Amino acid sequence: MRTLVSALLGLLALVAAAGGLASAWLDENLVEESGFIALAAPLAEDADFQTALSESLVQEVTANTGLPEQVQSFVEPLIRDAAGAVTGSSRYPGAWTETLRLSHAVTFAQAPEPSEAAPAILTLDLGPVLGLVAESVGGSVGVDVPVPQDTTIEVGSLERGGLLSGIAQGVEPWRLYLAGAAVLGVLALLVARRRGTTLALLGLGVIGIGTLGLLAAAWVPAAAAAVPGTSAIADVFIGGLAERAGADIAVSSTPVIVAGIIGLVLGVVGRLASGRRRRA
Repeated sequence: MRTLVSALLGLLALVAAAGGLASAWLDENLVEESGFIALAAPLAEDADFQTALSESLVQEVTANTGLPEQVQSFVEPLIRDAAGAVTGSSRYPGAWTETLRLSHAVTFAQAPEPSEAAPAILTLDLGPVLGLVAESVGGSVGVDVPVPQDTTIEVGSLERGGLLSGIAQGVEPWRLYLAGAAVLGVLALLVARRRGTTLALLGLGVIGIGTLGLLAAAWVPAAAAAVPGTSAIADVFIGGLAERAGADIAVSSTPVIVAGIIGLVLGVVGRLASGRRRRA
């Protein structure tokens, strides 16, 4: 009976630990604004993303110049040059950071009512960068080029409203999940008949959790690729963000694997020492 209870407690401890570690990463790198910006900021320097961004900026600004069609054919090359120059300007990093801040605020806004349309998985607000392009083009042609009223780009959609906000609330108490995992693990050891074996099995389970994290470097981008695309810039952005997220999860999983190895070794040593005492 003690062995069964110990096994159940150990299994619950591993489940709680896996949930707590996943929640900790989601909370610190996606739900928290600073973590999201730190994760996505380097995408601004990606060549593919800059190309997709420039093309999107050209389309948005060209459609909102308010100029006659025969004049737009003359203005479009200027807009294209301005969009390409913006990504290399000194003001671009600040505008991109502001874009990420606005995008995070829109993405994690209050959940809609069930009757409203499902929210986007991620909403990218290009307002600050579009403002730079419009300002540059306006200075070149001598007219005011308005920024589009809607500067957001949606990446995918959720099946039901409120799920994203629910996830954000669910991952916030990750410290409690990890504390619960620790308590369950200690109880599993206290109840166990062979504590060395139980500790070794817990360590092996933690290694398994860390190994799953290492595999995230491959399966997170693969999962993102399955999200229906809405535009070229959305595809490049979500693909680049998924690659960075997978790589970061894999790096964060290394200490987990090390902790599991330590637990496994201590458990094996304790089991061997216990066996020797019995024989003596």
